[in-house]
Amino acid sequence: MLKNKLLSWINLFIMAVYTIPVAYSIWFVGLFNKYTKIKYYIAQSWVKPWLWAARAKTTFTKVVEYKKNQPYVVISNHLSNIDNMILFNLLKIKWVFMAKKEVYKLPFFKTAIKAFNFIKVDRDNPNDKESINEQANNLFKNGWSLMVYPQGTRVDKNDFKAFKSGAFHIALENKVPILPVVIAGTGDIWPRGRKFLSSGKAMIKTLEPIDITKHTKDSIDQLTMDTHRKMKKVYEELQIAIQ
Repeated sequence: MLKNKLLSWINLFIMAVYTIPVAYSIWFVGLFNKYTKIKYYIAQSWVKPWLWAARAKTTFTKVVEYKKNQPYVVISNHLSNIDNMILFNLLKIKWVFMAKKEVYKLPFFKTAIKAFNFIKVDRDNPNDKESINEQANNLFKNGWSLMVYPQGTRVDKNDFKAFKSGAFHIALENKVPILPVVIAGTGDIWPRGRKFLSSGKAMIKTLEPIDITKHTKDSIDQLTMDTHRKMKKVYEELQIAIQ
């Protein structure tokens, strides 16, 4: 146990240092092409060492094959910080996150998230939806996807928290399909509050993409609840399979 903790601390230190050249490499290539796929490949080189450190045995399945060159609003439940790395590595989709405006005030992180085209979110601004949709539209037009955790935060593995509808509205406004992803097991690999990773099993399953053009603003709330129900059922099945 002590050896595993030591290895995790060493890896975290190495990755923290490695993050700097990765971020500035993405910034540099972005000077020539803001949405170049090279950014995705550079980010992949940063993700893989994290997965090696986690030593997770990962199972990845798809209900149907999805188009990797198609922009999506990707939604997933959220258990751990390792979720980001696992999903980025396995889905093979160029996607970015939304980031609170406060993060843009941090010198290094500001450079990193701007370089990777994260969508800036101002929760204090009631009119921020227009800015978010404009940023998302530019993202989708250039073939990139947006990753959203509709639960809003990391949750305990025994709590499949209800979804917020924001991601569904973004998909509707931009006529972009939604790709639901269910992830299980990562809450034991890197639980919230723990500073080190441990080995374990993780299972990821993509569901059938949702054709958002079949919905309207009036049906979004129902779609959000229906999608949550379907994903929760799959999550419970994956949880049983992991045990």
